[in-house]
Amino acid sequence: MRKRIVLAAAIFLTLGLHLQAQQKTLFKPVFHSIEQIAMVNGNNAVSGALQTVNGVGYGNWFAGIGAGLDFYRYRSVPLFLDLRRSFDVKKGNKLFVYADGGYNLPWVKKAEQPVTIWWWPAEVENKYKGGAYIDAGFGYTVQFKGGNALLLSTGYSHKYFSEKRTTTRMIGENDKTKDIQKFTYSMNRLMIKLGWEF
Repeated sequence: MRKRIVLAAAIFLTLGLHLQAQQKTLFKPVFHSIEQIAMVNGNNAVSGALQTVNGVGYGNWFAGIGAGLDFYRYRSVPLFLDLRRSFDVKKGNKLFVYADGGYNLPWVKKAEQPVTIWWWPAEVENKYKGGAYIDAGFGYTVQFKGGNALLLSTGYSHKYFSEKRTTTRMIGENDKTKDIQKFTYSMNRLMIKLGWEF
């Protein structure tokens, strides 16, 4: 009887260690880099964007830090956190959902100087302030050998920033007039992305 109990305990212990080793191998954290190009479509324009995301995958989860260049209407640099969840389908390919959230830094080209009135010189000062960046959607992963993958995804994206424009005009020899305008840019878009993960 004791031999059977010892034998059963040894089998369970061996199976437990084997399963634990498999789980450790299965869920070992792995570094991934995702490089993406995107077509951005909104109410006012169709443009492009570039993104790079670097982070760690653990099982079906991935978390990383991303940065990009967004050319939609006004050039900007989004900095964001990226979170993804994958769902296995046949032959190792996966469906995934993703959510990005962060801060959008405006990188606007120098504004044109306004037309002067009655030949009075004018100076324009533009101050830009960043704002929220959000991107969420779903996609499909085509796996290749060596851990590389092709990513196709689509999602909703929002970027925001504001501008304070101060126009100073000379009136006469010593008099100045200042005109201060404030603008907010809130842009909702659809993004279609093609990426490569390694």
